[in-house]
Amino acid sequence: MGLSERRARILAFIVDDYIDSATPIGSQALVERHALGLSSATVRNEMAALEDQGFITHPHTSAGRIPSHPGYRYYVSSLMQERDLSRQEQISILHQFHQSARSLEEWVGLAASVLANSLHTVSLVTQPRITEARFKQLQLVELSENRALLVVVTSDTAVHQQQLEFPLHVNQEQLTRLAARLNGEFGGRHASEIPIRDATEPLSQVESIVVAAVVELLLRESREAVEEPVVEGVRELLRQPEFDGSDRILDTLEAVDESRLRAAIPSAAIDDAGVAIVIGDENRDGPYQDMSFVLARYGQPGGAGGVVGVLGPTRMPYNDAVAHVRYVGDVLTELMRKFYE
Repeated sequence: MGLSERRARILAFIVDDYIDSATPIGSQALVERHALGLSSATVRNEMAALEDQGFITHPHTSAGRIPSHPGYRYYVSSLMQERDLSRQEQISILHQFHQSARSLEEWVGLAASVLANSLHTVSLVTQPRITEARFKQLQLVELSENRALLVVVTSDTAVHQQQLEFPLHVNQEQLTRLAARLNGEFGGRHASEIPIRDATEPLSQVESIVVAAVVELLLRESREAVEEPVVEGVRELLRQPEFDGSDRILDTLEAVDESRLRAAIPSAAIDDAGVAIVIGDENRDGPYQDMSFVLARYGQPGGAGGVVGVLGPTRMPYNDAVAHVRYVGDVLTELMRKFYE
């Protein structure tokens, strides 16, 4: 839904002022603060139209307006003035990384601290890992006449075990030969590159069961491509006025628990092209529907990488968050490149 230039300008001022003040914005305040060249009555009419269109809403206890989730979405998609960090801000961040040890784990923790301290909200950074699991090798161990233990090692050295049941007896010698052949054929492939076998012959039924299990393991590991994040800045988030109430504090503490946060990270929204912003009810159910993520991937395309970003109230300074997340992600990518070289 498009907006007229005047209405879009008023919406941008409402979002900017509400982000700064955390108090509902009235028409008279807009006129006085921004020299709009419009009467308060005209601005009030435009605000009423924006409310009818769903871009702002009217809290019960105030005559002012606040942005709605669609209002924030329109703002970040069409109105927000993106910025780059200043040279001084970049130097300050780089200095902190250059002071740290040459360790991926330490870099991840430092990145989380930098973002939390810069943006005064919760930051989250995951350890790097291969985002598309590839097959490395497998072993098959006979357990009984028609059962075997499948052990699969993937490209990020993760080890998976699964018991398989076959429609016929297969001994250890046959299992060892099958494992050796599949290791030679499938080494370095991901799930989409492993062909499904024809199971018309008795022995090929065993092979097809093994191959299907390997493909499912690879797909499952790829789906679980987000590690449990390092989280910083919980105290900073709780200082935000949105989370003053005791009930909100408990919900927020539950939301930023590392294990729950891992499942809530909207990884499907993140691509390698830039910074993703996921606002309010675009998130999964629960406390995340009153919060926003600003996230990016770091690492080399096709190689090991992770997620870097922040979680905060929907009343977030999105342009600052995008600039910091993008820059810290670029720093981590460059550090990883040098590390692996």
